Amino acid sequence: MARNREALLADRIRRIWLDVAHNGTAFPGEPTLARQLQASRPAVREALVRLQAEGLIHKQQGAETAVNRAAVEITARLDQQLDNEEIITAMGHRASMEVLEAESVELEQGDAAALEVPVGSRALRVAKRWRADDVPVVVAINLVPLLEGREPRRADVGQTLFSLVERLGHERAEWELAWPSATNLSPPIAGWLEQPQGQAALTLEMIGVSRPGRRVYLAREFHVPDAFRYGLVRSVR
Repeated sequence: MARNREALLADRIRRIWLDVAHNGTAFPGEPTLARQLQASRPAVREALVRLQAEGLIHKQQGAETAVNRAAVEITARLDQQLDNEEIITAMGHRASMEVLEAESVELEQGDAAALEVPVGSRALRVAKRWRADDVPVVVAINLVPLLEGREPRRADVGQTLFSLVERLGHERAEWELAWPSATNLSPPIAGWLEQPQGQAALTLEMIGVSRPGRRVYLAREFHVPDAFRYGLVRSVR
């Protein structure tokens, strides 16, 4: 519960940063933020540490907080985990998602190794597609290992991957490892994205890791070229 409060406070301060970045105004100080958000100074200070780590602000004792206004240009960040629906909405489009396939499968060697489970272990495989203004832009193939005694038929495969992981009995994902790459689309992905076979596409392979270190999902995303402009914000030292 405390974690949820911290995340909520950070999101509220992030929205204030966004307003400041768009409007060119000064970023409020800690006392003002604490009063405005009805939060303690230590909680506000911790949230500001998060924003600085994200490259959105720079705090220096005795000086006004510097705001990285240019960061608003990056709606999809490789260094942050965001739901595709959030990214599509942030880009000013109407987002929708549909489940294409859902089935229990036996893991082959590559996927089993990535998830650090024995070959032949069972996993729930869910294929989803996101549209921006009715145009397909992303397809994701998600694999969640099945724990013994867990019945995938009772799981709502339309929920978020993170909720599905917990619904299937795993610890929540604490970290996500992500590897960007590119591929030439082949069936059935090309058809799902309504792109010609052989079309180049951005891919992301992601592995969710729980706090005890267990790998709780493997996800592969295929993005229509130019649908998302991924970026990073890096501090220059």
